Amino acid sequence: MNSEINFNAILTHLSNYAGAKYTRPDKTTDEMKPEILARKKSGGEAADELHKLGLLFAETYQLVPPNKSKWLDGANTSVRHYLWSQLKDKKYTTYPSSISIFAEKINQQVQFCIAVELDQKNATVEDINRHHRLLDYRLTEDAHYSYKITTALNVDFINHEETVEEIKEKLRTKEYKKVQLVYILTLSDIEERQLSNEDILRELTTAFQYLKDCYQYILQDIKPSDNDQNNPKKTGVLQPMHSKNTILYGPPGTGKTFNTILHAVSIIDGKPLNTLQNEPYETVLERYNTLKRNNRIVFTTFHQSYGYEEFIEGIKPTLEDDQTQIEYQIQSGIFKEFCETAQEVDIVSEHMHVKSSAQVWKVSLGGSGTNDVKRDCFEHDRIRIGWDHFGEDYLDGSKEPEGNTKNILNDFYNEMKIGDLIFSLKDQKHIDAIGVIVGDPEWLDSEKDYITDKKNNLVTHYKRSRKVEWVAKNINENIFELNKRKNLTLNTVYKLKRISVNDAQELLQKYLPQQAKPVTKNQEPYVFIIDEINRGNISKILGELITLIEPSKRIGAAEEMTVQLPYSKSEFGVPDNVFILGTMNTADRSIALMDTALRRRFQFIEMMPDAQVLSGITVDSINVKEMLSVINQRIEVLYDREHMLGHAYFVPLKSNPTLETLSNIFINAIIPLLQEYFYEDYSKIQMILGDNAKADHLKFIRESEISIQNIFKGTPEIDLPEMKYTLQLSAFSNPESYKEIYE
Repeated sequence: MNSEINFNAILTHLSNYAGAKYTRPDKTTDEMKPEILARKKSGGEAADELHKLGLLFAETYQLVPPNKSKWLDGANTSVRHYLWSQLKDKKYTTYPSSISIFAEKINQQVQFCIAVELDQKNATVEDINRHHRLLDYRLTEDAHYSYKITTALNVDFINHEETVEEIKEKLRTKEYKKVQLVYILTLSDIEERQLSNEDILRELTTAFQYLKDCYQYILQDIKPSDNDQNNPKKTGVLQPMHSKNTILYGPPGTGKTFNTILHAVSIIDGKPLNTLQNEPYETVLERYNTLKRNNRIVFTTFHQSYGYEEFIEGIKPTLEDDQTQIEYQIQSGIFKEFCETAQEVDIVSEHMHVKSSAQVWKVSLGGSGTNDVKRDCFEHDRIRIGWDHFGEDYLDGSKEPEGNTKNILNDFYNEMKIGDLIFSLKDQKHIDAIGVIVGDPEWLDSEKDYITDKKNNLVTHYKRSRKVEWVAKNINENIFELNKRKNLTLNTVYKLKRISVNDAQELLQKYLPQQAKPVTKNQEPYVFIIDEINRGNISKILGELITLIEPSKRIGAAEEMTVQLPYSKSEFGVPDNVFILGTMNTADRSIALMDTALRRRFQFIEMMPDAQVLSGITVDSINVKEMLSVINQRIEVLYDREHMLGHAYFVPLKSNPTLETLSNIFINAIIPLLQEYFYEDYSKIQMILGDNAKADHLKFIRESEISIQNIFKGTPEIDLPEMKYTLQLSAFSNPESYKEIYE
């Protein structure tokens, strides 16, 4: 990553000179001239550094290079409050949406801003509506991202409060004129976090990539501009067509696993494969790893002992909710969890936003039933727990909590997150309130917060508190079935592991029918990669899911289908936005021998050895491309085309074209593979390597007659081989041994 951009020059310039008066140096006084020259130098350097950043992003993401920003206003009488670099897709240069980089000083705050913006002067109503699709693009939880609103009165402000639905409504009623998706990194944030130059570039690069994806999302169904010089007649859409189920198959070493990275990024980002193939592999790999971290891609490998329990669901031992004893719990497998993630929706209301990744907690407010603690919590919008004697910092006292108490306090302080759901215990099967955590832990030490137990004439404190937005209070809701027929306990705080936000969605909608609305169905693509798919027992692993993965049977498809899972008894289907991408080594098993049911449901893409990849590689005048081509011709005749050698084995020679590297490739990879292919029939291996026509000292595998006189006593009446074969290591260091493979 290029870290030569001097971000400090940009920030210092805006801090010192934004809005300052300016006059040409030859028109000013001698007294002011040094200061004017300093402003000129500072402005020029800052504009140069921001231009470097724009050019870096343009080159990385194949965008139109930006013009350099001016640092003076139009009249050349004052220093601008901002520097600007605008970038556009090469196919959509006339379209009014763009992605832009700003360095600016607003309300005395210096900051970097990256925005998906709209030039409204040149936009049609259709363009404006298409631009506002960004409101349907899933907004990351990072607080640096937000919506910038332009009102009908041309007032701009950053919106942190309103929901997407509220913003859409105000666009419809013309109260809002324009919305832009922005990322903001302030100077105070940079200083507080002590970000280095490299750190700033890394954060801006991550933000630009995220916003660039949103920009591409806006452009999905429009034709390229007429001035697209690369493809003037091309009118396709950005999103390439991908089969829902694909297997990349071929001999070993043909780059199948390598290509899953390209296919996965192509599916999710909507980029054609040939575009990604022309990008630096490191760039594509970085994007792939980002998508993996964001749970958009999951990678697994099938093997002989892989089963339904790991893939779909199974019964596993776990600690009880009160952390005191072991129970056997139904747990989702990797594919079921991935499908649940791919169809998650957030729940939004006027005052809260419950993310689909939120946890559901049970709390006992003063115990079960009705009591003074619970009444106080309902009245003052909070939850409270005790153990006051450990002090505000429960880990810093003379005596630390132990066992279950320590677990409860850790959950309350560290595991509960803002946005998590709270269920208040009424009895073993019922809850009497539902809330959302909206605040961090607090210590209530004021007398006004004390609670008097009038019945027993006691004062109880319950000083540990968290703010809660109550969705419903004083209800009587039976959640026994929702909790998978498990009773609630009196334990003060614990996670309801059996209930997800998706499970609780219907319950929440019941109490907020007008206010809470699920976000639009998640249609973003997700990719599940199965390496070595043919090594697993497909019937054992997939079970009834073999039908559900068919495109026509997916959730949302015309013939949508679900099945009842055997352990949890819950209904399950495969979402339409899940793509399954497998790899298969044909040296392990031919396609013809694969499970027929699986074969019918997948598109197969053959990946054969490509000797062209090795063009131009020579090692001590050895033509590596020609050598591989001849070896594979012989393997195809003596065995079959599914067992040829992949070009990937020889790719290390690109960066290190030495005889030592080539020798290691042959000794550690090629020879063992040929031994496996031909079951140690060395006469055939000799034919593959041309040893049958070489001088003895050039043979990789040298034969010699077997003399049994000094081995066995007597004359054994058994058939013995006539020849024995040995590996001649000296030949691997002789360039002529390799040349005579193909000459």
